[in-house]
Amino acid sequence: MRTGQQLEAFSTTFGLVVSVGVHLAAFAYIANATRHFDFDFELTLPAEVEFGLTDEMAMAAAPRTAAAVDPSARRPAEPPVQPAYLPDAGVPLPETDTEADTETETDAETDAETDADPGPATDLPVARSVLRGPSRIPPGAHLALRVDMKRVRESPLGPDVTRFLAGVPDWQLLLEGSGIDPVADLDRLLVATPNLERSKLVLAGRHGRDPGFARASVTRLARSRGKSARWQRRFGVPTAPWHNLDRTPRTIALLSPHHFSITRLQDLERVLAMTTARELRDAKKEGLLAARGPDALLSMGPGEAISLEVEGVHRFVVGNIRYVPIRLRLAVRETGPDEATVSALATFSSASDARDASVYWKRVVMFYSEQLIMTLAGFGKTLRRMEFDAEDDRVRVSFELNADQIRFLLSYAEGRLRGPTGPRRPAQPAPAPIPPTKKGP
Repeated sequence: MRTGQQLEAFSTTFGLVVSVGVHLAAFAYIANATRHFDFDFELTLPAEVEFGLTDEMAMAAAPRTAAAVDPSARRPAEPPVQPAYLPDAGVPLPETDTEADTETETDAETDAETDADPGPATDLPVARSVLRGPSRIPPGAHLALRVDMKRVRESPLGPDVTRFLAGVPDWQLLLEGSGIDPVADLDRLLVATPNLERSKLVLAGRHGRDPGFARASVTRLARSRGKSARWQRRFGVPTAPWHNLDRTPRTIALLSPHHFSITRLQDLERVLAMTTARELRDAKKEGLLAARGPDALLSMGPGEAISLEVEGVHRFVVGNIRYVPIRLRLAVRETGPDEATVSALATFSSASDARDASVYWKRVVMFYSEQLIMTLAGFGKTLRRMEFDAEDDRVRVSFELNADQIRFLLSYAEGRLRGPTGPRRPAQPAPAPIPPTKKGP
């Protein structure tokens, strides 16, 4: 065989080998990148679940006021006892009035009571509950996103977090027309839902403006819709219709001069109950700063910028729930100019379930750490370094991410929330027909 023919044969053979190798590598990459762990459960979003906690929630009974105490049974005044808790940093304790409640008040009475300076905080529950005796609310579930907007405004990742918040479907529609800018006006923000349905969305926050800010927003929103807003007291807090663009009727409740919630009327009692339940929980075990009253609804851990809580995780799972926690909390805390620490706390039914789950989820993490696509994205080493620490009925996980990884995750989450066509908007009501004008003679 001549040299030219040998060279041509070698080139052809080499080309075939390279082509086969490239195709095999591409096939291996696709197979590796699309592999999934063999879970024996699936995630779901149940339509029938209502906003709430895993267990039944008990509303606090109406507090005893000075007018309700028998004068003959009074004891000598004792020095006040300092509460055994620390206020949640960044969210000062609310100011609370201590006068007697009435179930319904006129606008003037409510305005005078809420906007006046009531003095220092007391040991009363959220605002002042007027429930007569204990009231129990059935168990429910929710996904709750809490954001320390003050930290976000000062963070180098602020623009990325802001874009991510803008991608959360539909919650911005609750504020349109009110003049409330969640990034500029709020210090803390809570967006919660039991199943991502817009009709069941719960919004709460703490603003840093003057005490009349929320009331002015209610008036502004009502006027933009050509309606009025009458204030009345429900469950011990001032409430008014919140005429949002959504078709779902909602109510705004003033939990303090600086705290508010926007919910369906039937969810207001659940929000108040959840606030009381969070206040009574062991803050240290939950990784939170202890807080009282409305601050408990917005409480986060030390230095946290974002947290995501899933209450009633079993409601979102179909199949084997052996290794699924009943409550899950994820939090992001900045630990440097280009670094953040992500912490996860999963609560299980028992200590043995927690130990078994820590082994199971470590195996899941190691499976995904070996995937080529995770290595190329820079998460392989991060996953391999994750440690699952089981303590009693809880499993704790903590790991570090750099700024690029955080931006990648925020961008991915934003895209998932927006979907292929961007955030949905509610259907606008058709404009009223214009009556025909009479022509002149």
